[in-house]
Amino acid sequence: MSLALTTDSDKARFAEKYQVAANGCWQWTAALDRSGYGRFGVSGATRSERRMRLAHRVSYETHVSPIPEGLDLDHLCGNRACVNPEHLEPVPHVENMRRTRQDRCARGHVYDEETTYTYSNGRRSCRACRREWWHERRKGVA
Repeated sequence: MSLALTTDSDKARFAEKYQVAANGCWQWTAALDRSGYGRFGVSGATRSERRMRLAHRVSYETHVSPIPEGLDLDHLCGNRACVNPEHLEPVPHVENMRRTRQDRCARGHVYDEETTYTYSNGRRSCRACRREWWHERRKGVA
């Protein structure tokens, strides 16, 4: 199924949900999933076609072409919330995993000595994300 937006109203609704950053990223400002990817509600003729889609995939298919079968879209900018089709490249899944930046958390915070907590088993945790989580948790308890 094509994810390309065909109606002017859908295209306008999509354009309202991102802001162009100084680095050229089209920063998604609407719903994000747990991994930091934008989500966009796409309307369709059937009920199964009316659901949330990954915003960067919708953007690529709308502005460039359908994503070739079996390929992932790699964010060349490393920003999962970016929907700029010029920052997306279709690549095999293996290549996308090889390119995955291990220097940032899922929300884009840089992993470095100041911002990263490393557990004894080697697992890393982003201090900024942990701080945000604790603040949200405390709001709910109070």
